[in-house]
This record gives sequence, structure tokens and C-alpha cells, in this order.
Amino acid sequence: MTPTIWLLGLSGSGKTTLGSLLRLYLDGQGFDVEFIDADTFCRSNGLSAATPEDRVRNTDALRDYALSLQAQGKLCVVAAATPYESMRQSNRAMLPMYREVWVRCSLQTLVQRDAKGLYAKAERGDLSTLDSVFDAFDEPRSPHSIIDTDRYSLVECYEQLRDLTLDALAQDREWADTGRRMLPQASGPFMNAAIAL
Repeated sequence: MTPTIWLLGLSGSGKTTLGSLLRLYLDGQGFDVEFIDADTFCRSNGLSAATPEDRVRNTDALRDYALSLQAQGKLCVVAAATPYESMRQSNRAMLPMYREVWVRCSLQTLVQRDAKGLYAKAERGDLSTLDSVFDAFDEPRSPHSIIDTDRYSLVECYEQLRDLTLDALAQDREWADTGRRMLPQASGPFMNAAIAL
């Protein structure tokens, strides 16, 4: 069974950027990997996040999808806020080889960064759902890793995530990548977005 790497954290913390970099690396190593971004997943499936109940249902749907991909032998990388501890407990109970990664960033830095403009919308009153502003974000109790994107560079954060993933893979199979732990090659708009973590 391949692992599921689940990146959680507040909006703008860097989950999508790091998950995309990890997918590029794993794809380059020949793994059958799928990156699931919660925002894209919810939009494409017509899912709303207006209430806490909606958010629980969305996470249930993400988990079910990841389970179906695992059953096909795919390695899953998920980027989803996953704000409630009950969601994470369900993940731990139901997802084999689950690895929880808290992509942590201070609210002050997120407001300054505001890559999607969500915090500005919340301040203007144009947005009614945003973790840590209008809704709770429970501090993760037992993540496998914490990546502080407001303290470390993009490369350092990526390397921490990559190494956790490779350690999980090593537990699953006799797989080593001596000399191949490097940043994936990326260019164009993606690299610009990655640099802007």
C-alpha cells in the first residue's frame, strides 16, 4: 500500500506549492502519483464550504477519493485545510500509510502574504468563511511533521516534505534514492508561483 501525504494548514500557508513540487519530484522518480488540491476538487465536484458540516463532508469526500486511488496503487498527495481535529482522527483511522503534515504559518504572515486575496476579502466583509478568521482551526495534536513556511526557505520546506515522503516509501518497500534527492525541474508560471510561497 502506498502512502497518502496529507498537507494541512491555513489558506496561503504553502500547501499547494509544496504539494505540487512533491508531485513533480515523485513523478520524475517514476511513481504513479496524484496530487489532489482541495479547492480544485471541491469546485470540480460542486461542493460548497459554507458551513462546518459542508467542510466535514468535503473532507470525507477527499478521503474517499484518496482511498480509491490508493486501492489502484497510486501515491496520493493531498493539500486541504482540514481544520478540525475530528477530520484528522478519521484520516488516521481510515487511510493506510497516512502521513499528516502541518504546513504552519503565522496568521500575521498569511495576512501580509495573502496570495489569493482571501484575508483582504474577509477584512472587507466580502467573505464569510475562512479558517482562523470566521471558523476554528484546531491545532494539530500529532502531525508526522510540521513545516514552518514563515521560518524556512521554499527549498528547506520542500526538502523536509520530500524526506518525510521518502521515509514513508522506505517503510512500504525496499526503495532507496541515494544521490537523487533534489529539487524537481520546473519553469514558467509554476516556478514563479513556487518562488512566491
